[in-house]
Amino acid sequence: MNTRIVKLSFTCFCRIDPDAPAYDEPKFIVFYSMLVKLFTLFCFKCKESGPSATVKQNGTMITVTQSCPQCQDSYIWKSQPPPLGGKYPIGNILLSFAVLMAGASINKVLLVFHHMGLHVYSARTFFRHQKSFILPIILHHWETYQANLVTKIKKLKDVAWTGDGRFDSVGQSAKYGIYTMFCTTIMKIVHFELVQVSQVLFL
Repeated sequence: MNTRIVKLSFTCFCRIDPDAPAYDEPKFIVFYSMLVKLFTLFCFKCKESGPSATVKQNGTMITVTQSCPQCQDSYIWKSQPPPLGGKYPIGNILLSFAVLMAGASINKVLLVFHHMGLHVYSARTFFRHQKSFILPIILHHWETYQANLVTKIKKLKDVAWTGDGRFDSVGQSAKYGIYTMFCTTIMKIVHFELVQVSQVLFL
């Protein structure tokens, strides 16, 4: 397997696998002036000095178009790998996923970025990502994980189960209750249900 070693500092090295998925790559903050300075240094095709460069933003991703008056050609560079489905920048999806997994407030995260001057998408885009991509993937992962647990348990003998129902306690909602099934044989939660309190049956 071919790998590239990138020196991040005098003492820190990062080994990068060219075939690694985009979410495993290190990411950096790059200033606008530094990008323009790089792309106006010389034409990447004919090597003529002094080409022009325009920058277009799409959330966390930018597209730089370098135009050269000498060779009458242009070079297009994107700051991220090919977008998901050709439309959604990977950095945007990864940011939405990271915010959700951290349990952070998207409004607070965007406020931090605003104070720093770091360009990103809107809160509306975050919730669209959550609905269209992140939650369906999480649900699919849970259902696959759950199915594997059930298959494993069916092969065991003398399986022990415990169950619990909770609502309107500390940190919980008075409107909804959650029932959990826990297999003590393998020490895993196998199933849970979130229902309204009016649907809860007390036996």
